[in-house]
Amino acid sequence: MTTEEKAERKRQRMLDKAREYTLGTYASQMATVFQRLIRAESAAEPNGMAPAVVDGQLSVVFRRVGQCVCVTCGKVQPWSSGLGGMHAGHFLASRCNSILFEEENVAPQCSHCNRYRGGEPQLFRIWMIAVRGAQTVERLERLKHETRHFTREELVDMKIGYKSRLKAAETSMEGGE
Repeated sequence: MTTEEKAERKRQRMLDKAREYTLGTYASQMATVFQRLIRAESAAEPNGMAPAVVDGQLSVVFRRVGQCVCVTCGKVQPWSSGLGGMHAGHFLASRCNSILFEEENVAPQCSHCNRYRGGEPQLFRIWMIAVRGAQTVERLERLKHETRHFTREELVDMKIGYKSRLKAAETSMEGGE
């Protein structure tokens, strides 16, 4: 069996499994893979400085491979530090799915900022404009008001891609600096 045939069989098994769930439930399950990917890719970057808003001002914070910097307070924690550790915070929240899986809308955020401080939207905006640009912020703000319906096939294909990238980021961190 060729690599392509194996990949297609795996995709088909994932589709069959996805059919056991409603689209909303499957999207929620997939969101955890997406959020893990965001943190892992950030943590896989080489040792160095990462931009963050510290005390209301854009700054840079040193981090090592395997660590993430909270974009809204500058706290440094391991990328997979559990529920009380690093999260993947959404700059703009929406229940319309249009920005749910927009990678430019998500960045590492500590649990304190993400959960207990409501995502720190003002500080997140400072970071977004400085790092991702005003045009990205405007595009996301327009998208937020649109509704997006994903098909089961789209969600499965996205999950396959996210898992592949997650594995690559984890492998990269194993080499570390």
